[in-house]
This record gives sequence, structure tokens and C-alpha cells, in this order.
Amino acid sequence: MRSTMSIWFFAGVLFLTYGILVTSVGIWELAHPPAHPPALFYLHASIWWGALMGIAGLAYTIRFRPR
Repeated sequence: MRSTMSIWFFAGVLFLTYGILVTSVGIWELAHPPAHPPALFYLHASIWWGALMGIAGLAYTIRFRPR
């Protein structure tokens, strides 16, 4: 019997991977700030956005995991 995998599982894995990468870059920028920071750099959007993507990706990966 052939079982199918949900496309949302792969979307969750992709979101989780991107979330980890974006958060890592945000933490790196926090430790090594640029010489000429862009506007609103102090809000650390990459850390927040990466964490949000990672949480969403983890939720989708768990919810739609193959059984």
C-alpha cells in the first residue's frame, strides 16, 4: 500500500530551516553590528522574523508529519 505525504510537511520543514538560518544571522548581527546600520536596526527584525518562521515551521512539521 502506498502512502502519500502532505505538501504541508515539506513546507513546515522549509519554514523551520529558514527560521533557523534567519535567526542565526540575526544573532550574528547582534554580536557583530554593521558599521553603518540600516534604519530600525535596533528592532532586530531578523531575530523576531526568524523565530516566528521557526515556530510556524515546527508547528507545521509536527502537525503534518508522516505516520
